[in-house]
Amino acid sequence: MKELIKRMAEIRSRKVELRGVLETDAKADLDAIEKELRELDEEYTNLEKRKAVIEGIGAGTVPVNEVPNPINNRSADNFDQDKEYRSAWLKHVRGLDLTENEQRALTTGTSSAGAVIPTVTQNKIIEKVNQYCPLLDKIDLLRVPGGVKVPAEGTTADAAVHTEGATITADGDTLSSVTLSAYEVTKLVTISKSVEKMAIDAFESWLVNKIARKIAEKIGKLIIFGTGTNEAQGINVITWGATNSVTVGKNASLSAANVQGAVALLNGGYDNGAEWLMSKSTFFTDFHPLMNNSKDNIVTEDNGVYRVMGYPVNFDDRMTAHEAILGNLYRGYLGNMPEDVTITSQFVTRENAYDFLGCAMFDGKVQATEAFVKIVKATA
Repeated sequence: MKELIKRMAEIRSRKVELRGVLETDAKADLDAIEKELRELDEEYTNLEKRKAVIEGIGAGTVPVNEVPNPINNRSADNFDQDKEYRSAWLKHVRGLDLTENEQRALTTGTSSAGAVIPTVTQNKIIEKVNQYCPLLDKIDLLRVPGGVKVPAEGTTADAAVHTEGATITADGDTLSSVTLSAYEVTKLVTISKSVEKMAIDAFESWLVNKIARKIAEKIGKLIIFGTGTNEAQGINVITWGATNSVTVGKNASLSAANVQGAVALLNGGYDNGAEWLMSKSTFFTDFHPLMNNSKDNIVTEDNGVYRVMGYPVNFDDRMTAHEAILGNLYRGYLGNMPEDVTITSQFVTRENAYDFLGCAMFDGKVQATEAFVKIVKATA
């Protein structure tokens, strides 16, 4: 399974490279690139089908007789799908004794980097990370191993009417790029030796929730406030001014005119898909009163979904109080998680406890500053 997932990541990476060639090399062989893209798409589709079958076997949803290899001849790539391997791994990280079958399963599923997290457990971690950090589902998120350089639109001049016989030039057009590395996001959790007595399912649930929640919270904070120095760059690194933000007086209340002014600043090309991002406190303190005081439908609610000027509202309590950002996260922010979350453990004798270290790789950058506008309350 690891080799299959690795190949899928390589295909995605190659497609990003080809996209860059198409956007930057006017002399690129279009036929050759088109042919390679078709072949990559076909291979990726086949790999997805194989992955689904393997995962189905691990979940017990695919009959064993659909698998050509008998159970005793399974490869290391398939072993991490088995309940036996999952049980062995969850006992191994707690230093518990393994049965003979569990020891064999763990040995077969161990790579040079150590025992691999069972796919079922890994999927639960990924699901929880997305649950605790919904911003990951809204940004343009790549899963490309290593660093990646993605072309981004720079400045473009207007189209011009062409006079027959005249020379056509790329007047004033520039092309920029976004380069993403991979920074570690880690969380260390400690639990007493009593963890040895926890049932397998209870321990897995505890571990998944502890690791996933803290990693997700950090990634979410990076997407908003990351400095870009030895860590991801956040949206708030944008230079805010009169062209992309509206400031409300320190002692004033947010008005309909403030909101309309901010919306007017958002580049029209980013309207489709734009959403508000603010803390729940900011919404109910500053924005919600407009629902009652304004007849302009500034703030509306439909089945529990709030909208401001028609744009959906996302609550994120990592946002600074009395600040709200309106923007198109998918088109304005690019992220990369090149590897799955890893977990390592060790027993600390002097504390009679186990340390579990969760590690994710993440980098992100604003790829279009014009995709965001902001409302902020003055502090002085």
